[in-house]
Amino acid sequence: MSEKKNLKEILLVDDDPDYSELTRTRLEASGYRVASASNGREALELLEHEHHPNLIIMDVEMPDKNGLTTLINIGVRQKIQEKDGKIKIPVIVATGFQSEKVREVMMAQDISGYLKKPYSSEELIQAVRDLIG
Repeated sequence: MSEKKNLKEILLVDDDPDYSELTRTRLEASGYRVASASNGREALELLEHEHHPNLIIMDVEMPDKNGLTTLINIGVRQKIQEKDGKIKIPVIVATGFQSEKVREVMMAQDISGYLKKPYSSEELIQAVRDLIG
């Protein structure tokens, strides 16, 4: 039981249930706990209620609140928390968009990583390990 408490937790935000389940399975098989949200609004609600994952992996194109809007909201929230001495949560953007412009806009939001869909299990796990071990 205490072993599960020591696992690093990832908040996965993706509106595609198949992609979300596949990513969840890959992460859990590598020893991470995974919480899921199907859009930006759900992700922000989880974060509002003292949910503090070690990492966020987020799709860009989602209904309700897209990835960019959610990133901006998370960025504002984290700036406030940093003033209170809380640690910033790294964010990996995972998207099927191939546009360099989209990548530039996302990188301007102070993200920690960028994965192009479809990504391999190895690319996913390496990106996660590089950020949170």
